[in-house]
Amino acid sequence: MRRTFRCRAIIILSLSVLLTTALLAQTKQEPAPPKTLEEVQKSIKSELDKNHVPGAGAAFISRGELLWCGGIGDADIASKRPVTCDTEFRVGSISKTFVALALLKLQEEGKINLEARLHDVAPEIPMSNAWEAAHPVRIVNLLEHTAGFDDMEPAEVYNARDPYDYPLLEVFKRFQEPQHVRWSPDTRMSYSNPGYGIAGYLIERITGEPYDKYIRETFLQPLGMTNADYRFTGANKALLASGYDGKSPTPIGYPYIYLRPAGDLKASPGELAKLVQFFLRRGMVGQTQLLRPESILRMETPRTSLAAQHGLRLGYGLANYREVAGGVVTHGHDGGIDGFVSTYRYMPEEDWGYVVLLNSEGSGEALENSNHLAIDFLAKDYPKPYTPVFSVSPNELQTFAGFYAQRAPRDQVLAFLEDVAGGMRIGVLDGQLTLSHMVGKSQPLLPAGKNLFRGDKDPEATTVFFSGEGGRMALTSHGNDSVSYAERVSPVWPYTRALLLALCAVLMLSSLAFAVVWMVRKLLGKMKGVGHLSVRGLPLLAVLCFLSFPFFANGLNGAAIGTLNVFTLGIFLASILFPLLAVLSLVLALRVPEEEINRGVRLHSLLVSLACSIVAVFLASWGLIGIRLWASL
Repeated sequence: MRRTFRCRAIIILSLSVLLTTALLAQTKQEPAPPKTLEEVQKSIKSELDKNHVPGAGAAFISRGELLWCGGIGDADIASKRPVTCDTEFRVGSISKTFVALALLKLQEEGKINLEARLHDVAPEIPMSNAWEAAHPVRIVNLLEHTAGFDDMEPAEVYNARDPYDYPLLEVFKRFQEPQHVRWSPDTRMSYSNPGYGIAGYLIERITGEPYDKYIRETFLQPLGMTNADYRFTGANKALLASGYDGKSPTPIGYPYIYLRPAGDLKASPGELAKLVQFFLRRGMVGQTQLLRPESILRMETPRTSLAAQHGLRLGYGLANYREVAGGVVTHGHDGGIDGFVSTYRYMPEEDWGYVVLLNSEGSGEALENSNHLAIDFLAKDYPKPYTPVFSVSPNELQTFAGFYAQRAPRDQVLAFLEDVAGGMRIGVLDGQLTLSHMVGKSQPLLPAGKNLFRGDKDPEATTVFFSGEGGRMALTSHGNDSVSYAERVSPVWPYTRALLLALCAVLMLSSLAFAVVWMVRKLLGKMKGVGHLSVRGLPLLAVLCFLSFPFFANGLNGAAIGTLNVFTLGIFLASILFPLLAVLSLVLALRVPEEEINRGVRLHSLLVSLACSIVAVFLASWGLIGIRLWASL
């Protein structure tokens, strides 16, 4: 899930992704739209069973009132404790909602200005911004993820050695790389948990008390969220569901995290239903206006990114997504942390909303399908919005055509994945704008404005084109293909790189098949007198070294991601040995006398060694040589 708090960097560091030559498309059958409460409960239960999810907590709000709140399945498999409306879940990044609410409340009280420069409010926070003079990082940039910050360093994810309440400022001082601004603020949206860690710290700096105490007293208690808390208390511990890894399922336990404001809230479906009602009632709790309606509206409105500045209404506001789902526009937030995924959504115009919490981290599909089931059920009595037709001439459409590469990676260490996956092609076919990936079928984009477009089933514009940094044409899309920020580039290098890596993949894998043949012959004694076996063996060792990445990455979980252990050490050693073996095998294949080795064997070794060396060059350009996941970057 794109908003999950847990850092998946290491699993993706299985560099065998580079050698993927084809993508397998999985066709998912859309669940039938439920018409009654019983049908939606039954359909969610079916999703849990299909995806091996132990349990779910859910709540549905219709016309502003709680329609149903309850549980499906088990909160704990061993004890067969059932999920109820009051079962607590770790809700991950939904925690950010209350950080944004707290800062909006402090702004209403005149204690902070969200437009203020971060450096002026908290100069003690380590940060480097090459654009600070003209484009400073403002507090609002932290809340809209438009500061240009990176996401967490691997060692910053889990707190495996310090007290639970290790000071937030000390976290930022120890892990400074994320606060290195990568592009001009106010331009691109890129999700950053450290940004919300800093936002939580600002609450403490302004109020003089722990961020969680302020949030508890200012919002959780007034909302009636009695047991919800960031801290692991006796009350929520007794009610907390067990989180599972989604495979066995195996209980994950409760790993501590450093960036607590960004993802450590525990809450029940019944408690989050009260949050949804709070948003639907525009900041009212009973007869008390806890937050002004204009603050709620600001929370729901993206403003700082170039996409928002050029007319796209969808996107990330202040810890609040405005996005299209099931043919309607909803607001809310998702969350993901070890053993749990979660979501809440609401639609003010139709006065409905819902909460779905699952206790399995491998249940993204179950959560997505449950989202659609809830929306189909709650929106069934309302007409779908009408989208007016907007005319754009073929000549104007051509100004948007071209190849676009993504330029706003969430994790800088994983930016290479976007390079390898390629970009997208924008074309004009029969007078209509189309979007497609490097390979595959194109999708129509219908005009919704001069520079705004939507999918054929979307109620409003999901894609916007604009002049990006440096004057290049850029786009942002929140449709079927979510693209935070992409710039138009020449397609020559992306396609050349994809073909080159595919060829390297074939050559490197061929060394495994070739090794089976000559090693069997060697064991049978049919290679007596054959010399220079190292010319055959070194390329094979390089390939095996490369393929060890998936093994080591698969062994990483929880706090092991950012600590020194056999798996992180293995990744470090493999990332050094692979390029060394690649170069050594290439030199050896070049230096062996032609008359002393079979011509075909020598040619194959040369090609495999060259392929390994080319991949090693790519790894070096992506900063993946000698990577120490246990150390601050």
